[in-house]
Amino acid sequence: MPPTTAPEIFRQLADKLSNVSEEGFFHYLVRSLADMLKVDYVAVEHVDSHQEVATTLAMWSQEAFRERAPYFVDATPCQQVAFLSKFYVPSEFPQQFPSDGQLAAMRVESYLGFAITAPDGGFLGVIALMHTSHMVLPLYADDLLRIASALAGAELARQLAESQTRERLLYKKRELQRIGRRNEVLVNTINEQQRFQQAVINVATAVSAENGEAFLHQLTMHMAEALFAEVGFIALLDEQDPDVAYTITLYVNGQLQDNFAYYLPGVPCHKVMVEQECVVHEGAAIMLPRESNGALSWVNGYVGRRLDNSHGQPMGLIGVMFKKPLNDVEMVRNILQLFAARAASELERQQDEVRIRQLAFCDPGTQLPNRAAFMRHLERAFANEHTSTLALLLLDLNHFKEINDTAGHDLGDLVLKAVARSFASSLGKDEFLARLGGDEFVVVCPGMGASGALATAQRLCDSILRPLIVEQHSFEVSVGIGVSLYPQHAATPLELLKHADIAMYQAKRQKLSACLFEPWMGRVVAEQLHIAKRLASAIAEKQLSLHFQPQVDLNSGALIGAEALCRWHDEELGDVSPGKFIPIAEERGMIVALGYWVVEEACRQLAQWHEQGYTMPGQLAINIAAQQFDEENLVANLLNSCANFSITPSQLSLEITESGIMDNPEKAIAMTEMLKGHGLGLSIDDFGTGYSSLAYLKRFAADKIKIDISFVRDMLTSDNDRVIVATIIAMANTLGLETIAEGIERQEQIAALMVMGCTQGQGYYFDRPLAAEQFVQRWLN
Repeated sequence: MPPTTAPEIFRQLADKLSNVSEEGFFHYLVRSLADMLKVDYVAVEHVDSHQEVATTLAMWSQEAFRERAPYFVDATPCQQVAFLSKFYVPSEFPQQFPSDGQLAAMRVESYLGFAITAPDGGFLGVIALMHTSHMVLPLYADDLLRIASALAGAELARQLAESQTRERLLYKKRELQRIGRRNEVLVNTINEQQRFQQAVINVATAVSAENGEAFLHQLTMHMAEALFAEVGFIALLDEQDPDVAYTITLYVNGQLQDNFAYYLPGVPCHKVMVEQECVVHEGAAIMLPRESNGALSWVNGYVGRRLDNSHGQPMGLIGVMFKKPLNDVEMVRNILQLFAARAASELERQQDEVRIRQLAFCDPGTQLPNRAAFMRHLERAFANEHTSTLALLLLDLNHFKEINDTAGHDLGDLVLKAVARSFASSLGKDEFLARLGGDEFVVVCPGMGASGALATAQRLCDSILRPLIVEQHSFEVSVGIGVSLYPQHAATPLELLKHADIAMYQAKRQKLSACLFEPWMGRVVAEQLHIAKRLASAIAEKQLSLHFQPQVDLNSGALIGAEALCRWHDEELGDVSPGKFIPIAEERGMIVALGYWVVEEACRQLAQWHEQGYTMPGQLAINIAAQQFDEENLVANLLNSCANFSITPSQLSLEITESGIMDNPEKAIAMTEMLKGHGLGLSIDDFGTGYSSLAYLKRFAADKIKIDISFVRDMLTSDNDRVIVATIIAMANTLGLETIAEGIERQEQIAALMVMGCTQGQGYYFDRPLAAEQFVQRWLN
């Protein structure tokens, strides 16, 4: 399958980059970009120094490479790229460039060009994307093209430098040969010069199969040989301390030496970093760093040159040292400049590759390995013949959404960083921690069974037991962990991850800190997935129904309203309990769609009763899930449904749970005020089971508090429940709110509630939820 996300794209480019020969670099690049960005044509074009003629270095054209003749840049999109660095024509390309015959023949309708620049910033050419219809690019296209243009610029600059060097050396060779024919005294000089030229040409023109460190070793060795230097080296600046450098390749008398770090001030290398170049004709040994431990005490001559990246920023230095004093250094300086350009190009290519791999395999928020890196690690562990046992721990933070909603995503990201640090500090060196995305983390524990995995899970839980202090804010965080084992629970990486996910789901449902996978869990999830699939179809095809439970005045028994309750009868599953399908709808992201169907169906039923001559006293109550209450267009949808069926908003009352309101209290306050402003009623459902603050409760524009069934059911036998019910009623009366008790099943409950001051109720004592026809017959006739 083709890559579909930015990390996958960068990872694909990174995986291929190190295996491409320099000879095929541009051909690989155009083909890869065409495949990744789904465009018909991609070309890399070199524009001459006068910006007059463009030459196509490689072009991918609808599943094949093609040749393209050089063309004059004037009045072409290439000219616009040279001026603007980036030029984009999303459609109607022929109208803007009617004289571009080549692109017209290719039926190009849209064009995107990115400038290719040399390491010194000079314009070298264009990466051009062309399409035969409107070009639609992914969000990561610009990042990908910037990386591609930087790599292309480094490679093209290298090729041009090598070409110029070959021409210059061949010219010098011809001149020396001409002089040699006139003067035999120079024969030895010519022989040495030829040897020197050949060494440089070999380095300049070689398309080495080596990459990275091996290439730099080869380059340094050839440089020392070409200049008859006893020492050749390349060093990089320390990223944390610019006064420290460390060698990455060092040859002494043809032998590769161990690398070392050294202090720059006071040594010739420091002058190189300040002045770009340093030449010491004699006595360089006394200036060399002490960290060399006297191993270079015999050195006399020294020539060093700074290595800059394409932005002109110093990266390090390259240099040679000689046993004898230096006399004529001009040739050494010129040749060293060539090697410096090649080394800088390779080092920047390596840095680009590191950046690509960083994008592909590192989570930018926590700096942990990301999902792609985790999957690669897990697959390698499975492929390793020494892996006999392995534990996988999948971690999901509890209620992290509340931190984002109340503190903001910026603080939420900082909390995730702090959590990642805490997790990492609790793990051993062989345990691999990654972030999968969102608030999910994963740990791979090699050679570990059930007891060890559960002990590791406990350490992870304990690591965030104390509140996290972030930006002077305190956050309490907990985690649910699912554990699966190889080979007991799975034979493949994906199966092991799937079973850890199932175990984590069970940990969440059972409110456990950690849960070990068991086979029955998979069957439960499979059943829920099957229910979820049929529920999605039922919602889409409107195959559910509403039942209506009466709400009555406790004094008179008269109807004062009703609650609309969703019911589902499935052809295959039969009657599915709301206690089973409502949680599935919430977990699978279907609750909002279900909620809007309930609103529409309630309005339709009220309109139908009105047409039939029935009037329902009071309001029809509709349950609104917390996710639906968070929807920005909730009010608009409610009002539209009322308008579509000619229902006044005051005929409806919304019931939102106490915990749902408290997810985001300030937003809830504003929302309740807006709903009340349009005439809708509002009840706080399941009151007493959440964690409402009285300071917030008095600001909610609610009409009514529903006393939860769990308190009403046991209020006659439990003193605690009776006190809670009495307290809720007294508080509601103080705030000017009505109370309605749910779950009434006995006359004694009614009497007790009325004594406490509650005058409304619903429950099986009065009636069960009824289909619309039954409700009419029993309550509206």
